[in-house]
Amino acid sequence: MYILSILSQLSDLRIELLNLLFLFALSFVICTWISRKVLRITVSGLLSLFLCFELVSIYFVKTFIGYEFYVHLNLRDIVGMLDIYVVQGTVIILIWGLLWWFLFQAPRVFRIIFDKLNGVTGRTSVKMPHKNVFRWGVVLISVFVMSMQGGIIQAAGSFFASMNVEGKSFLKALEDLGMKDYVSPQDVWAEKGKNIIAISLESYERGYLSQKMRHLTPELRSLKNRWRYYEMEQNNGAKWTSGSLYASLVGLPAYFGVEGNSIFQNSFHSQISGVSHALKKAGYRVKYITSKAAYSGTQEMLYTFQFDEIVDRDIIGRPCHDKDLFEQAKKEIKASLSQNDPFAIYISTLDTHFPDGKYDARMEKYVSPQATNIEFMVSAVDYLLGDFIDYLKEQNVLDNTVVYIYPDHLKMGMTSKLREIGERGLFFLTNAEKKSFTKTGPLYQVDLPRMFIDGAGISTNVKFLTDYVSEDIEHFIDQNMHHLIALNQAGLQRYESEELKIPVVSANYDEYVKDTSRFIAHAGGMIDGYKYTNSLEALNESYQKGFRLFELDIIETSDGHFVAAHDWEHWAEITGYEGTLPPSFQKFREQKIYKKFSPLTMDGINQWFKNHQEAILVTDKINKPIEFAAAFVDKGRLMMELFDKSAVRTAVKAGIKGAIPSQVVVDNLKGNKIDKLKELGVAYVAISRNYVSPNMELIRKLKNNGIKVFVYHINFDPLIDENYVVRYELDNVYGIYADEWNFYQN
Repeated sequence: MYILSILSQLSDLRIELLNLLFLFALSFVICTWISRKVLRITVSGLLSLFLCFELVSIYFVKTFIGYEFYVHLNLRDIVGMLDIYVVQGTVIILIWGLLWWFLFQAPRVFRIIFDKLNGVTGRTSVKMPHKNVFRWGVVLISVFVMSMQGGIIQAAGSFFASMNVEGKSFLKALEDLGMKDYVSPQDVWAEKGKNIIAISLESYERGYLSQKMRHLTPELRSLKNRWRYYEMEQNNGAKWTSGSLYASLVGLPAYFGVEGNSIFQNSFHSQISGVSHALKKAGYRVKYITSKAAYSGTQEMLYTFQFDEIVDRDIIGRPCHDKDLFEQAKKEIKASLSQNDPFAIYISTLDTHFPDGKYDARMEKYVSPQATNIEFMVSAVDYLLGDFIDYLKEQNVLDNTVVYIYPDHLKMGMTSKLREIGERGLFFLTNAEKKSFTKTGPLYQVDLPRMFIDGAGISTNVKFLTDYVSEDIEHFIDQNMHHLIALNQAGLQRYESEELKIPVVSANYDEYVKDTSRFIAHAGGMIDGYKYTNSLEALNESYQKGFRLFELDIIETSDGHFVAAHDWEHWAEITGYEGTLPPSFQKFREQKIYKKFSPLTMDGINQWFKNHQEAILVTDKINKPIEFAAAFVDKGRLMMELFDKSAVRTAVKAGIKGAIPSQVVVDNLKGNKIDKLKELGVAYVAISRNYVSPNMELIRKLKNNGIKVFVYHINFDPLIDENYVVRYELDNVYGIYADEWNFYQN
């Protein structure tokens, strides 16, 4: 049934389907020529895989394989989005298997078909051509059709041409684009204007605000009438989420040639100026809130462009829906208002993602049922936006804050309902004064940086591509793609060493694998394949494997008791608890984790550490050093990751073994970070593994000054497990938060 649904959605793509048909015919004929089974099974597997890739590309982006498909063809992105595309992934695997089998059987099928046709024509005056004549006829016709305008071969030619770009210096690339007097990040100056809240809505195109879909978006339609509303068009190089983000930051299409989004994984500095550079020079605290920061190179991109803090599901908790993002945004805004610094908060939603959204049953309390899940989530996000704007009004935030609401890109795939409404496009909605904007003519995604700066009233000398181009920007991008790729590639400074591309095993590897001081059992450690249990059994299992540092996530019950759990939503999910959150202490004690593991209360934690005198507790989540140190059995064996400078100072004075500033604290330190950390009296910091590469200079200084760096986010990227980090990356940092490690086997 699902396959039929997909095929029905593809029915209006006649050229694409015709090309696919001839690609299949060509593949079939090629396989009929291969008599050796081993070779045929290999060739048929590869050809069927290529056919499936083309089908996937057409289904998602409505074109043959090109750059947009290429940037997502990596293991990290595929694994990261499996929860959304389970059905589609299953279907395409089945199609691949069927095509593989059919192409492998091609000689036999061809012989049967040809013999049948010969039998029919043998009774008439019509003669069938020789088999090879027939085969070559299919080959020639297929190649001819696929070489026509809009065909597979032409698309492949354009794609490979975009990959083959000659390297240039940054200044030469600017010159070729006519971008004279460009202001590099180090030369940017800026004076603060209003605070900024930028809300990027996943696949939320302007058709949803139409009269026909007014039942889905009453809040946005109301804002459209009260605020400034602009129609915006999608431009090439910004048709996917990370591409849209890049365009909104620097005003350039996200074309990086053969490197794709992976270019940010080795980057530590940008010569390309972005909104964030102006914001930083003006003293803004810049934050980004999303559900999956690791997806599509987003996290590395944000660090490269100097974002102070990235908040995603690892901080918010799992499952992380748009409701959770907006609740987190309220907390971040409240915290920002208590400080004197201006702030810029970016919020990137996900629940309206193609094909059918990420359904959040909690929104059934607020939103009426809709015809489809995606329409329900469109309505849910509209409600959340209305609630969020009401919160901003109640807190008087809008008096000195501009809000920008815009879709990241058009909805992917087949969107017959949106097509029925009329011309598809994006929109830009803001409470900024109309006179603030200097932009005239059609609005594109690459115009967003200038709109952000102008709307907030920020005085700056930063320049963007659109400040130099007077002609239609989309036409300019198409005509100058090679120059833009060269600019993007030259504009990112990357580590010259190949150690990040071809890892070299550390000379100290044999020493590292046995050093228990470098490994912290993450959330108690893995037990029976389960992570984040924070359970008694996890502590016992990790201790038996040789761990001596044990991290537990500490949060509080409704009646104020410290207990071990990552967050209440995740705890409810793994215990099956259906009551009010947070639960009472008694309710917490009664719940088994995964129906078999024992929960840890403060009494249980203290008893375990009394019985294991060489064990050290490392806490996460809790930010109350005085209260927790008083509750723990031995503060001389207590290390605490803490989340603001005040808590760090308090913990140091309390005399615990180690106060560990979190990445947020490190980022918030102004001036010389090393001197500030020394003044605080700390010997450890905890940061994301993904923070290391773009901040290598700081990491080296920390190491040289005796401050031990522990990294988390191990096992978040495909194939990057504990052994990989220990083998290739532990020379840069001191230790890791490990889900699994066995000192007696490693």
